[in-house]
This record gives sequence, structure tokens and C-alpha cells, in this order.
Amino acid sequence: MTYQSAYRTTYRRHRHRRRNSHYGVLIALILVVIVAVPVAFQIVKEVSSAIFGGDRNQLVYQVDNARALTDGKIVDLGGATPYRDSNGNVFVSVKSLCDNLGLELSWDESGKTAVLTERNDTLRIQADSKTAQFNEETKTLSIAPVMKDGTVFVPVHDICQLFSWQVGELGVDMGDLVVVSQSQKTLDDEKLGKIADEALSELGPSEKQLASDSVLMRTNSDKLQYQGAVRQMKEKGGHRGVSVVERDGLQYVPLSAAMNALGGTASFDGSNEWTVEYNGIQSTIQGNGKTKVNGDRVRGDDISAFTDGDSGRFYVSAPLFAAVLGKAYTGLEDGAFAFAVTSLDGFDSQKAYLSGQTNGLTQAVASNIPDADVYIALTFDDGPTGAIKGYPNGLTAYLLDGLKERGAHATFFMVGDRVNMFSGTMSRLASEGHELGNHTMTHPMQHLTGLKKDGIEKEISSATSTINEKAGQSPTVLRPVGGGVNSDVKAVAKELGLPIINWNVDTQDWKNRNKQSVHDAIVNAADGSVVLMHDLYPTSVEGALSAIDELQSRTDKTYAFVTVSELAAVKGITLEPGVVYNGLTDKVAKQIADGTYAPTEFT
Repeated sequence: MTYQSAYRTTYRRHRHRRRNSHYGVLIALILVVIVAVPVAFQIVKEVSSAIFGGDRNQLVYQVDNARALTDGKIVDLGGATPYRDSNGNVFVSVKSLCDNLGLELSWDESGKTAVLTERNDTLRIQADSKTAQFNEETKTLSIAPVMKDGTVFVPVHDICQLFSWQVGELGVDMGDLVVVSQSQKTLDDEKLGKIADEALSELGPSEKQLASDSVLMRTNSDKLQYQGAVRQMKEKGGHRGVSVVERDGLQYVPLSAAMNALGGTASFDGSNEWTVEYNGIQSTIQGNGKTKVNGDRVRGDDISAFTDGDSGRFYVSAPLFAAVLGKAYTGLEDGAFAFAVTSLDGFDSQKAYLSGQTNGLTQAVASNIPDADVYIALTFDDGPTGAIKGYPNGLTAYLLDGLKERGAHATFFMVGDRVNMFSGTMSRLASEGHELGNHTMTHPMQHLTGLKKDGIEKEISSATSTINEKAGQSPTVLRPVGGGVNSDVKAVAKELGLPIINWNVDTQDWKNRNKQSVHDAIVNAADGSVVLMHDLYPTSVEGALSAIDELQSRTDKTYAFVTVSELAAVKGITLEPGVVYNGLTDKVAKQIADGTYAPTEFT
């Protein structure tokens, strides 16, 4: 019995070992299958892709973005930013296509010819020529490739058609994307939508999308920018703008004035609550900042509001205002900020783009403009001027002393070269309430209209940089040499955020050099006049100061001498970058309001 028990026990042990061994083999086989099937599938997929042209590389461009998305990864295009031509055709750099889609590229500099090779297909193209060679066939492109800054750009649709790639475009509202796929599978709407969602999460919104629906503001500016236009934030019936303020490190927006500028409404119940209607969104905001948007509570550490004790004006924090607009808040450079379709944190290119659009958000005009019957803007060109005979401390300094004694402000359109020569008065200009104006860097005698666009831009930008360096503040207005403008001058001024201020009263002081004629021209100036003079001549300075004395001594009317921007604020005129203004009278204000304004433009 003992033997039998031992045998049975040993037998059972061996039998269990056999069973365990079988189980191990079975598990190992299962693991091999689990690992082998995906590998085999991938091999088959790659082989079939090579034979039949299945899913291969996919490249997603965004117009005006120097980054792209290829197979889910961000790639840098090396500054070769895709763009649309005037007809809406998308051009991309040929190098970016080849680098990211696995093509070989060779370039013949002498013939400006590029050869693109994909497996057995070869495409030969030439800059500025619509004729292309695809394998043995001569093809005609709809648009010729072009060279920009040493880079060859090609019409992406033509290239895709030749290589039998799929290409799809998504409009501005979907990110301004162009999808290139080497697969033969059709890019239907559903697939494009999925691609767009992934691409936008990595690339961010397009510049055109940001330009069309973003709202830009700046601390201490009473203007906002929306859909490419600068609008003044002012309350209904008000003449002067209301600016963004900063409090405890947070930016606050004047609710009523901002809504008025954007075409929304903000009404107060007289007790504790504001109701805001904007673009189909209804919000309620209590005095302590508690906010509901379409009935849902808005939460966050920076959701706050306050009522200014002096003006009674209601301000809301920028993040709260973003919720009211149905947008996201992003801080930009130099106190500017944006309300955009999404937060731009992490999208440096888009932030830089919007930062470059904020030049028109100039500092608010001071609120201490005196009440008067007649407002006149005195403007002085071509300065500053240093010491001359009879004015050992400088002619411009003498003028500033006289204006300060009389409580008068003026606008100085300065030449950059003279700012460098006579910078001693620059620190006084802004601190004493005067306005800084740009009158080009070198005062070209052929006028800006005689220059090409890049020359115009250089003259104006250089002067702005010089004035900012010496005065600590950039000019806010531009006067071209001789007042001459054309489409290029206006376009550059708009890009640089500068309204163009000419004049409607010309003292001709440069010609007459007569104190009395300058005096008489100013004394006879009407309300809203912009008077042209030059702080190069003692007769101009003396004539201007004597005219101020006479007008300020009158008892029939009161007179105030203000800067151009102050005069515009008094008249309720928003000075738009790139727009020409002569006088800033009530008549001009009415014409601007009813859309009939057509300024006189000198060439």
C-alpha cells in the first residue's frame, strides 16, 4: 500500500508536470501570435502601400504659418512660409514638400530649375515658367513657380495633381489649412475635419482667422481693434475715449464703452447688475464680478470687476470680458492683449502676429483738456532746432517755454536726423503734454511719393525708432514731407499704425519769414483748425506765441490750444491709421459719421 501510494503520488506529479508544460507552450504560442500579427500586418501594409499606393505621408500646411504638421509631428519650415497669391492660390516651398514627403530634390542655380523625384516619377520645374516636364511628358502648370528671397515656391495644387497626390483645403474659419496626402484615398469632408481638429490643436488658429475675429486692446489706450479697424471706446453721447486701466496687476476693460465700440449693449439695472448682449450671447455681471454667461456661472481667480468712485464707470477684468465675448484671453507685448478664438499661449507665431497689429492702440488722450469755444491744433514741422543767434538755449526749447507759460499744447512733427542732432528738448515734449509726430528720418526732398514702398517704410520706421529712443515714447501721428501721399504712403502708414495729419491752415512761414503773417493766420483760424508751421524760424515761434496771447485775452470767446489727438477727441473723431486728415472740424466729424468723408490729398 505504501508502494502503491508512492507510485500514484509520483505519477500524479509527473502528469501535472506534463500538463503544466503543455500550458506553457500554449501561452508562448499565444504571445507569439499577439506579437506577430501586428508586425505581419504592418509588413503587409507597407508592401501593399509600396505596390498599390496606400496610406503614406501626410503634410498639413497653414497659410502664413512657418510651421507645419507631418504625420502628427510639428516641423519647422525654415522661414519658408506658405502664402496665398492675389487670386487665392496657395504656394508652398518646394523644399518643404520634398523634405517632408520623402522626395529627392536637386537644384540647378544657373537654370533656376528644380528636379523632384519620387520612386520612378520625376518632375522638372523652372522658376517663372509654367512649362514642366513630368517623366517623358511636357505639362503646363496653371501658375508658374516663383522665387522669393532665394526660396522656390510652387503652386501646391498643380504639384499634387502631377504626382497623383490628394490635396484638400479648409477655409479661414477652419484654420486656413492645406492638406497634402500621398495616399490615393480621397480626402472627404469627414477626414478633413478630423485632420483640421488635430492640426489646429498643434498649429493654432490662422493669421487670417485671428485678423477677422480677434479683439485687441492695450492698457492705457482708449481704442480697440476689431476686424482690422481701430475703434474708440467711448460711452454713448461721449466725445472722449475711455481707456483700459490696470489695477493690482490685472487689466480692466470699461464695460459700457467697449460694448459700444463693438456694437453690443451693456445696461445697468440701477442697483447691482449689468446685462450684456453681444453676438447672441447674454451675460449678467454683478457689482462684485459674479458673472453668468448664457445662464452658466463663470469661475476663475481673475473674474472680477469694480466701479470707479470718481467717474462711476464700471470696469471688468480682461478674463471676465473674454467670457462675455465668448473668446479666450491672451496677453501680448507692451501691455497689449487679445481676445481670440482660443488661447494663444504656446503659439508664439500667432502671438507675435497679433502683437504686430497693435500699433493703432495709442495711449488715451489726457482727460484734462480745457473747455473752450474754439479749439486749435498748432503743429510744428522739421524740428527740433538747437541754439541759434538770439536763442542760446535752443529755438525749440524757447518755444516749449512759451507754450508752458500759456498752458498750450502743440504737436511736433520731427525729422529723425534732427532729433539725433538736437535731442536736448526731447524729454520735455511728452512730459509737458505735447504730441510727438513723425516727419520721416531724412526729410527726402522728392517726398515719400517719390520712393518705393520699402523706402517709405524705412523713412518712417527709422524716425519712429529714433524719436522713441530719445524721447522715451513713440510718435502717434505722421506728417509726410510736403503732405504728399499716394496709395503706398497710406498703406505703410496703416501698417505702422499712424494716422496721416496734414493741415487746413498754412501760415507759409517758410516762405514769408514774417512774424505778423504767422500771427494773423492763427488769429483767423476757425474752430477745429490744424495750423502748419516750422520751429526752424524765430519768426514762426514769435508769431505763434503772440497769436496765443491775443486769442487768450479775448472776452467774446474762449480758446484752447491742443494737440492733434486732443482736438480729435474733443470732436469725437477716431484717428484711423493710414487715413489722411486736414482740419478736424465739426464738419469733418459729421462727414466721418455719415460716411461721406473724402479728405484733400496732396501728391
